[in-house]
Amino acid sequence: MTEPADPLLSKAVLIGNSAYEELTPLPAVVNNLTDLGAALRDPEKWGLPQEHCVVLPDRRDSADVSTVLAQVVEEPLDTLLVYFAGHGLVEPTTGELVLATGRTTSGLPLLTGLRYPDVRDILRRRRARRLLLILDCCFSGRATGVMADPSSVVVGQLEIEGAYVLSATGATVLGKAPEGNRHTAFTGGLLDVIGSGVPSGRPFLTPGDLFEYTQKIMAGNGWPQPTQSHENRIRELELMRNPWTGMRGWFSQRRRPAGGAGEDASDLVVGIHVGVSAVRPVFGPAGPDSLTELEAAIDTADRRWLPGMELVRDVMTAMRRDYGDGAATAAIVVSELLSGIHEVVRAGARWEEIADRAEEEAAAVLRRLTGPAPDRETLSVEELAGAVATALGDVPERALVMAAVARVGANRVEIATSTRAAADPEPGLSFVSRLTLDTSVLVPNSSARPVTLHEPYVLVAPEGDLPVEELQRIGWREPGPLLIIASRIDSFAMSSLHSLFAGTVVVVRPAGAATDWDALCTRTGHGLLAGRPLGRADRALVTPSSTTVTGLPGAAPPDGGRVQVHAGPAGGAAHAAAARALAVARSAARSGVLPGGGTGLYRAGRALGADAGLFRAALASPLRQLVRNAGHDADKVMALLDATSADASAGFEYGSGSVTDLRAAGVLDPVATARGVVENAVATVSRYVAAL
Repeated sequence: MTEPADPLLSKAVLIGNSAYEELTPLPAVVNNLTDLGAALRDPEKWGLPQEHCVVLPDRRDSADVSTVLAQVVEEPLDTLLVYFAGHGLVEPTTGELVLATGRTTSGLPLLTGLRYPDVRDILRRRRARRLLLILDCCFSGRATGVMADPSSVVVGQLEIEGAYVLSATGATVLGKAPEGNRHTAFTGGLLDVIGSGVPSGRPFLTPGDLFEYTQKIMAGNGWPQPTQSHENRIRELELMRNPWTGMRGWFSQRRRPAGGAGEDASDLVVGIHVGVSAVRPVFGPAGPDSLTELEAAIDTADRRWLPGMELVRDVMTAMRRDYGDGAATAAIVVSELLSGIHEVVRAGARWEEIADRAEEEAAAVLRRLTGPAPDRETLSVEELAGAVATALGDVPERALVMAAVARVGANRVEIATSTRAAADPEPGLSFVSRLTLDTSVLVPNSSARPVTLHEPYVLVAPEGDLPVEELQRIGWREPGPLLIIASRIDSFAMSSLHSLFAGTVVVVRPAGAATDWDALCTRTGHGLLAGRPLGRADRALVTPSSTTVTGLPGAAPPDGGRVQVHAGPAGGAAHAAAARALAVARSAARSGVLPGGGTGLYRAGRALGADAGLFRAALASPLRQLVRNAGHDADKVMALLDATSADASAGFEYGSGSVTDLRAAGVLDPVATARGVVENAVATVSRYVAAL
């Protein structure tokens, strides 16, 4: 876990429009703002001070919102939460997400709305340690970057370290505002989770909890599924208190699907077994992709078993998305756990007692899997590579991702959708640098609001001297915005450039007298040192007090830069493998590793004691299946493991078929993945209980 979010040092900005001049009204949005603000201020939940919760209802102009955000990001906060509810539009030529304000029109969204890239650029300048962005609008999945989920369609839009984005829908999906409901569908589900808590066994709700359990509510009603994107360990941030009071409290708050009835409990359990039966034979490092095998089985299954099989798919997809691995392990644990609970309930046990017992056992296992704090903050590259190799085997993308991780760390690597293979730092990798300066704006001198320049030319002019003729030739040939970093500027030279560069020329002056101009020239690819008249970046954000430039063509990035991995087009096998490898590396980096996930789960279950029959048997099942698939006697291997219980590194190694030192052999799994298996397993109990 990360340090809890301190409400006294945090702030929330809640933005929403119920009324529009052209677009359809959304009367539920005003209730969203009111009730979410009350929940965040509630001392029994987060306890945010009244003055730390800024509400912006029904703003007509996008500049009214961006100005407030630009002011808030300058504050040195612990956690900044930004929420938007309203219409979301897609600009047809660029595919960009546009957040609608009162005057936004569907015909001219870019000119009348709030572009998400502009919001992202403003938030990237934040001084807050952690950022949470919640978007409740159509197409809001376009705000999430690819993390572990290879099905995401937009890569790198987030580009903020230590940030979490929770979106109401996918990138191509409309949101839902049920007629007559007090809230929109997504915010209503989110408020249900905040109000009733989740069965995680933890005292605090995390952003990951908000996503997972809101997703379950949305799925239960047949509504669009939310998406998430996160960096570093913020998914585990202890955000607000978890008021969980048991299964009955949870289900009394949940909305039932139309018609009210859930699946038959017996059919659900059988469907789970049918689904997992397709996964068990391929479980192990030598087998094919388990999710692919499950999808093939679903396509030919009796419709009676589909709810259970889809539950297995939900669990496996969540594991693959959040951790990059552990999908088959979680499926097998879920199957054994639900089978055991089903038999106990059929024998006459009360489901409330069984559900509480499952939660207590899960909490005990999670405490054991957390273990003592590591001696050092970060793992070695070799340990991260071992975790990735254990999960994916010897695929080419693994080496490419680990080369990037070795350079800048797991949290500063991203998977690019393009097929471009750059020569620097090496084939398949490219640098994305970021330059941030404290500056004042010289031109235009009336600029008091943030200005975003897309694909700008960037020129450093230490003495204010401009290569006017070269700039004029470039401006005529390839128009684009021009950003000049200079201590002063010649007004005559500027007048000759006004009609060029797409009509946008911005000049900023670095703050302070000790500016390293040579370093700035090197970073921007300036012609005085790099042989070119100026460089071109991906984007620049200019505020009255600072300038941030990303995608510079100069030298390798210092702190704040990233490395992109180019592993083929989105949706391809290579791209998916690279995304999985990065997810595993990040999971290991934030949580540490344990020698063999199957062995770790088995020993955590054994530590519960003989009376803890639910999870004890379920957590042993993945290792037993692994041993059987390797062609060995599971009982004999378990006996050997029990005899070496004092050696934490001893475990079953699939390749040799023996009990050996897994740490020395490089067989490592992220602790977070093992914990995710347990958390997903206990969460499935809720769907079983709903079918009773």
